[in-house]
Amino acid sequence: MYDISYSIMSSQESINQLQAKIDYMSQFVDLEKFIKGDKNSQKQILSYYRINHWAYKKFHSQDGFMHFRISKNGVYSDQDVYHQPNFISQFITENAKVVELGFGQGSNIVYLANRHPDAQFYGCDLERLKKKNPPQNICTFQQDYSTLPQFEDNSINVVYAIETIVHNTDKEKIYKEVYRILKPNGVFIVYDYALDADFDSFNPHIQKVIALISKGGAAAIIESLEQMHAHYTNSGLTIEQDTDYTREILPDLKRLEQKAGKIMQKQKLAKLMFRCLPEQFVANIILGYLGYDFGNGNVGSYHEWVLRK
Repeated sequence: MYDISYSIMSSQESINQLQAKIDYMSQFVDLEKFIKGDKNSQKQILSYYRINHWAYKKFHSQDGFMHFRISKNGVYSDQDVYHQPNFISQFITENAKVVELGFGQGSNIVYLANRHPDAQFYGCDLERLKKKNPPQNICTFQQDYSTLPQFEDNSINVVYAIETIVHNTDKEKIYKEVYRILKPNGVFIVYDYALDADFDSFNPHIQKVIALISKGGAAAIIESLEQMHAHYTNSGLTIEQDTDYTREILPDLKRLEQKAGKIMQKQKLAKLMFRCLPEQFVANIILGYLGYDFGNGNVGSYHEWVLRK
């Protein structure tokens, strides 16, 4: 159990922590190496998930869920991983057609398909579905989901994306394609990250933090909340609901910070490990080390959006 009540700091304390962590890591890690270069090409994204598959299983979820837990009572529980699929489930009616963008290890689409045997589920991902014996009401496509030619206009009831759109640079292209395939009054549910202000408004230390966290998750540079909302409306979607769950994911982020911190506190060992481990694995450890203060310091936030056509 991870209870954040004992360790809640002010946002300014977290900002100071982020700056101190950057200075500390710079003593034994070439951080610029992790910032420069390609971050989120399809090749990089595919490599990221393949390299970190073991880490997700061991440190995040044995059942293959890859998203953060929303702990509404401030105490981490593994069961909190079901908030996202259970919320999406409320919008799925009998005989609905549902699309998941980026199904990952397949845990969400399988969970929802079992809950809604009369609905038809479609999943798009760069990898094939690896779950054994998936329900018969699932059809998957191994593809980039920025274009969805297999779906006709106005044909889908629900589209959802759980922490996957952040990988993409041209988000409006995706949102316009979602708008095209949704039926009138259809719903698009998104869980993702946003900056609390424009990237250029942060000092160089925090900009480096944002770049490292983006690279650590094979993402494009995370955009501001204002930019995200502009993308939605420019695509024709109406923002029906925007819920900020940053505080609720802090117990999960604290758990990951503590695990990464055990590695970081031993400089010589960390330096040796980082030389031997794949770069994207190391980048993911750095993300874990910085993530709690990133959220607690009002640098970035985690949102649940309900968008309507």
